Amino acid sequence: MTRVVNGQTVEDANLCERCAAERGEVPAPHEAPATIHDLLAGLLAAVEAEPVAPGTPAPPARCPRCGTAYAEFARTGLLGCAACYEAFAVPLEAVVRRIHGKTRHEGKVPRRAWAETRRQRELADLRRALEQAVAEEQFERAAVLRDRIRALGGEGR
Repeated sequence: MTRVVNGQTVEDANLCERCAAERGEVPAPHEAPATIHDLLAGLLAAVEAEPVAPGTPAPPARCPRCGTAYAEFARTGLLGCAACYEAFAVPLEAVVRRIHGKTRHEGKVPRRAWAETRRQRELADLRRALEQAVAEEQFERAAVLRDRIRALGGEGR
């Protein structure tokens, strides 16, 4: 057992796992440590307990490709296939947002990939703005956005 007392590291004793558990220093050996699946299942349960915004679609009962039940995913934290990410996108997005605060990576990017990453982000932002402009029938703004997308090498509409 190593402790920090008044800023000094002190080695108390050398204990086996059972003796450390008897002293209450660590969980008992028979207690299984939490897994990442347990953590994800707990986060899904917390997200499910939160109020749902009006108009938010409910996740399907099962993945259309592999048949994994949403209830099983929520219990185990395990997805059955790649299509599960789309099928259960709403609760997954809520879990990621709860963990990271965002659903879009904004951390470090390798220097050699930065220019392309920045271009892809700008294209994604422009596409979202274009969709919004079209939905709001702002066609002149949409044409400008379309031209900017084309200039960046993205497809136009």
